[in-house]
Amino acid sequence: MKYISYFFIAIASAFLVILLSLSSCSPNHKVTTNQPMAIKAQPKEQPQTTQQTADTTVKIRNFKFEPANLALAVGKTVQFINVDEEPHTATATDGTFNSKALDTNQTWNYTATKPGTYPYICSVHPFMKGTLTVTNKKN
Repeated sequence: MKYISYFFIAIASAFLVILLSLSSCSPNHKVTTNQPMAIKAQPKEQPQTTQQTADTTVKIRNFKFEPANLALAVGKTVQFINVDEEPHTATATDGTFNSKALDTNQTWNYTATKPGTYPYICSVHPFMKGTLTVTNKKN
């Protein structure tokens, strides 16, 4: 008699587990919340871009800046374009300029404001290096 009661408890427990498992799979299962849910589409942050026409272009291709060394006169504009599948930046090591992340085929323009030599890297891939030399004379 003692073992029969254990048998019925085991059967009842198994039935309860199955019943609870199936109730959570119900297609009519509804979640209620105290507040209505509103999902707003967040605009994707875009890199800084300008409408200026570029005087020269640096292509970012195969994890390299092409050309790696560029001379530019003060007031002239260089356009960086990423043609790689990975995001890249053009970031001066002294902080003079920073393109933020450029996705494939995105561009960013920088207008030189003062003479000097500005080494730059891709902040995502620091082994990528280039140098922008800004001169007083017009190229």
